[in-house]
Amino acid sequence: MSKKKSLGTAGSSARLHRLLDAKGFAPDGKGRVAAFSREFRVNTANATRWLNDDKVPRDMTELKRISDALGTDPFWWAIGKGEEESSVQEVFDISLFSRCANALLKRLADLMDRPLDLEGEALNCGYIELYEYACSNSGNIDPDRVSLTAVNVLAVHRKQLSAQ
Repeated sequence: MSKKKSLGTAGSSARLHRLLDAKGFAPDGKGRVAAFSREFRVNTANATRWLNDDKVPRDMTELKRISDALGTDPFWWAIGKGEEESSVQEVFDISLFSRCANALLKRLADLMDRPLDLEGEALNCGYIELYEYACSNSGNIDPDRVSLTAVNVLAVHRKQLSAQ
């Protein structure tokens, strides 16, 4: 089985180590995984993936909870966007973000004639764009905006593929 790293979360492990260093956690290789597991009440398998394999929590609530405790923007830890330090905690609606992501993924699956195999910067930008639009639209997820975002994500993805 190949260990495929997500392009979208590339560097997330290094960002997490940086946050833990700033908080005075045990050094890498000296009990960091165990300390992280205890502190954030997560199993060691997940802690190991997050610290070593550029993976982040799939559960947005967990990602937000840990990010808040570390004083960072969840987007910064996950994909390197936003602010490393979040001194002012802005309201982040995990439920709305999840609904936006699900709506976008469903629309992308409807548009594609093959199994969905998208990841990376284009998809992450689509999530954020749709979430920010929904926030400015009283939490409403406009189906037309979902379609427009999905088409934009596919266009960027196709352009990236042709450049390879």
